Amino acid sequence: MRATRTALATAAALAAAVCSPLLTAPSALAAPAKLADDFNGDGHRDFVMLGGTYGKDGRVTVVYGTSTGPGTRVQTIHQDSPGIPGAVEKDDEWGFAATSADLDRDGYADLVVASPGEDVGDIRGRGGLTVVWGGAKGLGSGTVFHSPVAPEYPGQGDAFGRDVVVGDFDGDGDQDLAAVSGSRAGVVLLKGPFTRTGGRGGWESLGDGYGYLDASQLAAGRVTADAATDLYILGRELQGDNADLDLRSYFHRGGADFIRRAGEMRVPDDGGHQIGGGPATTIGDFDKDGYGDLAIGRGYEQPDRERGYVTVQYGGPAGPNTARKPVKFSQDTAGVPGASENEDFFGAAVSAGDVNGDGYADLAIGAPGEALSGKRRTGMVTVLLGRAGGLSGSGAKAYSQSTSGIAGAVENDDSFGVNLKLTDYTRDGRADLMVDTNDWLDNTRSGMVHMLKGSTSGTTGTGSKAYSAISLKLSYTRLSGPFTH
Repeated sequence: MRATRTALATAAALAAAVCSPLLTAPSALAAPAKLADDFNGDGHRDFVMLGGTYGKDGRVTVVYGTSTGPGTRVQTIHQDSPGIPGAVEKDDEWGFAATSADLDRDGYADLVVASPGEDVGDIRGRGGLTVVWGGAKGLGSGTVFHSPVAPEYPGQGDAFGRDVVVGDFDGDGDQDLAAVSGSRAGVVLLKGPFTRTGGRGGWESLGDGYGYLDASQLAAGRVTADAATDLYILGRELQGDNADLDLRSYFHRGGADFIRRAGEMRVPDDGGHQIGGGPATTIGDFDKDGYGDLAIGRGYEQPDRERGYVTVQYGGPAGPNTARKPVKFSQDTAGVPGASENEDFFGAAVSAGDVNGDGYADLAIGAPGEALSGKRRTGMVTVLLGRAGGLSGSGAKAYSQSTSGIAGAVENDDSFGVNLKLTDYTRDGRADLMVDTNDWLDNTRSGMVHMLKGSTSGTTGTGSKAYSAISLKLSYTRLSGPFTH
């Protein structure tokens, strides 16, 4: 399990589940959803938090959107919810990773929830992906898609779904799913369209012919200039001619030749390969040249004494621009607030989005171990601004619970920024920053999620919102990330 995943588990109430009845089959003429996270089709983005609770894991909390961002309507979904396959069991890890898109082209976004620890029959840890279907009333019933790869050892599964992303990878107009598999396949592509009866358009392995691909995280987005979705795989090869290589990013270009690996790069590091607990990879066009750039957070590098840093590989017409040397950012980079210190975990989570509406993607970086005001591991988030030539420390700003307008206070072990996400929830053309923190409420470490709004001057604490189990009137006592891709 990723570092800090257990500590960040999101608790949920069984009684709070609000699930719609099974919807009728979509019309063949229905237009796909305009927003990948609008589950009820009202034109507003919905916000999803993942996690579990003590003793039993597997909860997803959805806060439905409004014109001002996530509102007060909340839905909690788990495997004991009506219409959701399976049952709530310990170690299923239902909600370990998730993504969303309109998989059946009915005009409503659907939520894909991974459960890599799920046992299926006599196969332990086979895993699976549950698609919870969207509709006019929100998320409703679900359908499970298991790995099509046969187990390599009797009774032992491949933990299918350790990470999952969505996109039109083969360029045929249907949304596809790419999921990490513990088999030799490394990553499995499930092709769309998907149906509520379990239908899909086929599958492919992205690891065949390359030895044993040990994949850890995925990043999907537009890297090249065409319309198909491209994919980066972060991982290593454990067998074959390239065995025991350092951590690598493997590139697959979207389109008809997606299955063939189009490139690979060694990920610059200090000799360690540990990946963080949050989303450690993201794609954004930081220099606005029309090609997506890959940012990788290395917040938990052991030889670095977990000070942390981020590397950025810029994109080009064919994918990664290998003629352009990767750039490294840390708290020792000129202009970046703070200083690089042991166990800052700078880069534990990263996310790309345009926070000021200037057309350049910006980069949010979590440093949940940052100490402030004499308190340990209070946490901080730094935003680097995109510009011509790419990211730099110039104009970078840092945010914490000591920032004006942000709820709460700097306290020991809050870990502000261990999970974050940049998305335009208010639809004003500027990405809003969602940040979680392991906050104390009512003498309980209940957790809190903050929304810092984007503005013409960038991310701001002014007018920020805070969400907690108390404010959302949930009957459970913990609320935090991680969030969906």
